[in-house]
Amino acid sequence: MQTEQAIKVFFDESGKGSDKPNLMAGLVIPAIIYHSPELESYSNKLRDKKLKLHWKSYAGDAKKREDITGIMGVFNKFCGMTKLNVINYDYSVLTGRKEFDSNTVERMIYTKFPERIIYGLLRGYGKNVYIKTDIFIEHSSEYEVLRLHDVVKEQLNTQSLYRGEHYIVENSKLAPKGEEIGVELTDLLIGIIRTIIKNQPNSKSKSVSSKNTLIIQLLKNKDFRSFIERIRYFEWTSSKDLAEINFKDYMQLFLSNHYEEWFTNT
Repeated sequence: MQTEQAIKVFFDESGKGSDKPNLMAGLVIPAIIYHSPELESYSNKLRDKKLKLHWKSYAGDAKKREDITGIMGVFNKFCGMTKLNVINYDYSVLTGRKEFDSNTVERMIYTKFPERIIYGLLRGYGKNVYIKTDIFIEHSSEYEVLRLHDVVKEQLNTQSLYRGEHYIVENSKLAPKGEEIGVELTDLLIGIIRTIIKNQPNSKSKSVSSKNTLIIQLLKNKDFRSFIERIRYFEWTSSKDLAEINFKDYMQLFLSNHYEEWFTNT
C-alpha cells in the first residue's frame, strides 16, 4: 500500500551569460509545511505588497536585512524537511560550440538543466510512497517563450513512467515574482550559494560586504549550516555526466576568508 505525499517544487536561476557562476536551483518543500501558518503568512505579505525579497538588491539596508533574516528564521525551523539541488553550468562552453545556433543553445539551457534538477529531487522515493508534485518556476520571458512549465511537466512525467518512479507532476506553472514565498526562498538560497562560491573580499564593495556579513550571521544557525552542507551541488562543463561536488568545501573556504567575523560571538 502506497502513502500519497504532496510536495511543492520551486525553481529559479542566478547569473546569466558571462555573469558567472551560472546557477540553477530547485527547492522541495512538503505541501503540509508550505501551507503552515508561518510560511503562509509570508506568501500573504508578498501578495499584499508588504514584503519584497531579492538577494541581488541587498546592500545592507536594515529593513531588507530584517525581512531576509525573518523568513530565513522561519525556514530554519523546517529546513531539515526540505531538499535543494543546484547546477553550476558553464555558459561559455555552450556558446563556444559554433556549430549550434543561439536558439539551440538557449533551448538546451532552459529545458535540459531544469529537468535534470527537478528530476533529481523527485526520483528515488521508496515503493511505499507516491509523490504528487506542483512545480512553480519564477516567471521570465525565456521561460514563457519556451513554455518551460509545460515542457518540464511532460518530460518529468515521461521519465516517471519510463523509469518506474513513484511520482507525478500534477501542476506546473510560471509564477510571477511576489506571489509565492517558495520562489522567493529559492531566490535567496541560490543568491547565498552564489555569494559563497564567488567568495569575494569585503573590500570589493558595500554590497559584497553586506552580503558576506549576512551569510556569516545566517551560517551561525546550526540548522541552516547543516542544510547548506547537505545540498546536492553539481557542476557541468560540457560532459554527458554532471560532477557532484561537496558544497561543504566551498563553505569552508568562504568561512576561512571571513574567519574574524565567523569567530566573533560564535
